[in-house]
Amino acid sequence: MKRLIQIALIGVGVLAVASMAAAQARPPETLGGQPQPVVRFGNFTEVGNDVFMHILGTADIRYQAVHNFDFEDRVRDRVPARNPLDTREQSGDYTGLWNIIRFGVDFRYQKNLQMELLLEERPNADQSSVRSRFNSTNPGGTDIFGRPAVSENNGPAFIEAWLDYKFEGTPLRLRAGWDLSYVDQAGLVGDRDPRISLFGDFGNLDLRLSAVTVFEGQRLGLEHNDFWYYVFSAGYNLKPHRFQFDVVYFHDRFNGADRQLLARTGGGSFASLPAGVGFVGQKTDSVLFMGSWSGRVGPLRGLVQGNVVTGWLRGGSQEAELPPGVAPKRDYDLLAGAVVAYGEVDLGVLRPFASVVLGSADNGRPTSTHLGGFNGQPFAEISLITGTPWFAHLDTSNAFAARDYTCPAHLQGLGTTPNQPGVANSATPGAPGLARLPENLGTQVFLSSPGIAFAECGHTVGNAFNDRIGNVTHLGLSTSYANPGTLVIPVGLRVFPLKGYELGGWYAYRGWLNSKALNVAFAPERAARGMGGIGTTQTHELGAFALWTLNPNFDIRLAGNIAIAGNAYHDLAHLSICDPGGIIPTGRAYATASECRAKNVAERVELRFRGRF
Repeated sequence: MKRLIQIALIGVGVLAVASMAAAQARPPETLGGQPQPVVRFGNFTEVGNDVFMHILGTADIRYQAVHNFDFEDRVRDRVPARNPLDTREQSGDYTGLWNIIRFGVDFRYQKNLQMELLLEERPNADQSSVRSRFNSTNPGGTDIFGRPAVSENNGPAFIEAWLDYKFEGTPLRLRAGWDLSYVDQAGLVGDRDPRISLFGDFGNLDLRLSAVTVFEGQRLGLEHNDFWYYVFSAGYNLKPHRFQFDVVYFHDRFNGADRQLLARTGGGSFASLPAGVGFVGQKTDSVLFMGSWSGRVGPLRGLVQGNVVTGWLRGGSQEAELPPGVAPKRDYDLLAGAVVAYGEVDLGVLRPFASVVLGSADNGRPTSTHLGGFNGQPFAEISLITGTPWFAHLDTSNAFAARDYTCPAHLQGLGTTPNQPGVANSATPGAPGLARLPENLGTQVFLSSPGIAFAECGHTVGNAFNDRIGNVTHLGLSTSYANPGTLVIPVGLRVFPLKGYELGGWYAYRGWLNSKALNVAFAPERAARGMGGIGTTQTHELGAFALWTLNPNFDIRLAGNIAIAGNAYHDLAHLSICDPGGIIPTGRAYATASECRAKNVAERVELRFRGRF
């Protein structure tokens, strides 16, 4: 044993001497360690052993100008909100500069692990808003429309944070976190919602399972009162064709979560719901089926997607919160459908295209227990239809899926406080001095309201369906499945004259299918002014853009739209009051007050400079 110890000590001594000699033979290391060659893999740079990083950055600087976004020159233009970080102005009713600023990193480890973190801030820009505005409020106090000053706090937020792991030797891949993605080929269901997804790649066949959280009851102080949806998708590639089938189950217990009965704005028969929630006790269980084909036949490339949603909903359970005469826990059945189609003929330089978005309409009857209005989700929500390659060139169309036009004439004088058009009238949601039944909702038939200047009238930004109309027309229930239907038809031409240049133009028709809900909502106003039924055409739009891509990282785009009101918006304007401030002159009644006409052209132009890395 002693001999073994001696041998071991001699060995250690030899190794120590050799190590010291080798260290003395090397030249001194430079500060920070020995320089190593930089290894690049595409846009990624090695920052560790098999760890690669790509820095992400976007500066999207836009100036836009609008005029008569409500189709009425006699009503003063106004922005939807005063907060410089409010996005309702962006691509909507606002003249000024706004920005999308992003910074992030994309990490990869070997071939099977990826992680992305992305920060974003998108202010409506002036000297003050691009500086720190923490603990600051709007200047000027209450504005001329009666809206108080609000916070101007700014700061970036993580709009993407996700991990993606490919299980080595298997066809399976896991992604957890939130990223900008959509389920179906038409992009009807998609956003940056937190999710856990499992993907399977079996050659031409691909599968997907996802669990997605929309709203968490934790924000209400509750357990289990959440809104989740669950996705199953199967796609098959038979080049140049792709066939896909998607099923989405929506389980919403957030919007009907129990809470203290908050005083509803206005009180009485026409009180509005607290912001961001439905009626206490309401429940939604719905299933959306989507089957689609996309591909190419000769010079024709296209997409056809059929959609059916069915399910069961329950109305509010608290009698104190329900409109008079409405029974608690009323059950509703749901059956609605939609078709989304796009076709484009590739003639080289010229590519004419046509599209249709058709969604079924609800019956509009307040006492009915059947729901029939199609929307991709049970509540008013963005979709990613213009995030798909089929509809991306319609991104600036306000009639299609950009920020919608403002309600005609700002619905001036209806449901607003006299001489304060930005403040809801606590006595009535419609014209003053008229008797109403609970179903005569007036302006509450729209999700928009006086506080946001009745902006974004018919559809949510990014959503082609009329999801912002009719949500509370079935008394005691709040759901986008009560909408009046949708018909959108864009027809146009794309031109590629030179490398890096694209020009485009279109005509877009937009309307709904059934005016019953609006006829009931505004029945007292129609009777007072001797008007028949409200029409179904919302807008006619002409739009165009020119995109100049100078290099893969920088482009310039000029885009613009002009639109005129259709018969439905003309009718709604006629119900509005065009006397100054929406005030009925002394000695006159609503029936003889000045009517708005919505005869003016709505205009919007936008210039974008965008750099991406």
